[in-house]
Amino acid sequence: MELRETSEGRMKAEFENDHTLANLVRKGLWESGAEAGYDSGHPLGDESTLIVDSSSPQEDLEEAVETCIDWVEELQSQAENL
Repeated sequence: MELRETSEGRMKAEFENDHTLANLVRKGLWESGAEAGYDSGHPLGDESTLIVDSSSPQEDLEEAVETCIDWVEELQSQAENL
């Protein structure tokens, strides 16, 4: 993943995998109140670009990643208890 700030209040994260991870992080960003969207690029490609638009995109992205980690840990805990 490559991060770049494109302008004040806007950041791009480029993923070298399908859009599954970008979509998960986008959902985490929405949970924190940030504006975010992603472009999955070419349908046969494996790259996607997440765009974060907020007053503090770096902090919001870090918070979103922590939220996603919490979701995955909760899912893992539920799966272990089946």
